[in-house]
Amino acid sequence: MTFERFLTVCTAVVLTAAFAQGQPQNSEHAQNTAPTFKAHRIGESAQEFFAVAKMEGNEGMLSTEYCRLYFEDPRVKKALEKAKRRSGDSQTLPAALANLDGCNKVREALAGQNVEIELRFAAEFGSGSAKFISGRLASLNFVVNPLFNDVVEDMTAKLNANPQIGVERIQNSVGAIIKRRYATWVLASISVRVFELHSLEGGDIGTEVSVFDPEMLKHRANSLN
Repeated sequence: MTFERFLTVCTAVVLTAAFAQGQPQNSEHAQNTAPTFKAHRIGESAQEFFAVAKMEGNEGMLSTEYCRLYFEDPRVKKALEKAKRRSGDSQTLPAALANLDGCNKVREALAGQNVEIELRFAAEFGSGSAKFISGRLASLNFVVNPLFNDVVEDMTAKLNANPQIGVERIQNSVGAIIKRRYATWVLASISVRVFELHSLEGGDIGTEVSVFDPEMLKHRANSLN
């Protein structure tokens, strides 16, 4: 099974009228033709992202709809009231509030804030995270099942560019030093990195994918200085 079965290519994204009017024609064209990953593209608005993003384990329900119902749930409201009365207590949050932080972050992204969201709120990716800068998707980090060589081949075709390939030494979770291959593509608007993943026994178990806009992330870093 190749990487293309995990990444859906979409070469045309319909922008809202308000956004389209505020963009130069060449910028709009660049965004519409940007490579997509599971129907998402770096630089899209949080509104575009969550118009597609599904909630993990909820039969295809949009995350925005899940979070709307979540905050309306009487059990959640009751648990929130109890948590407020405890104020500074360090007790573990009740089960009803397990998704409180995530749904709050969905709201923050939609409100144009800088926030990182677990990809269980975009279950089409599986595990990982998405980072939003000023309400726009700045980076994605997720794992796919195909092995490194297959991912590199398919990503090269998707991006129509050859990667730089190297090997790095890292320390795994039990302290052992291992080598892993990586590949990097640097394009005009985004960068992509893929890393091979190994089990503790050394077997291949998939590939980690990182897609990001360096300029957006740099702007975020500078804003904190």
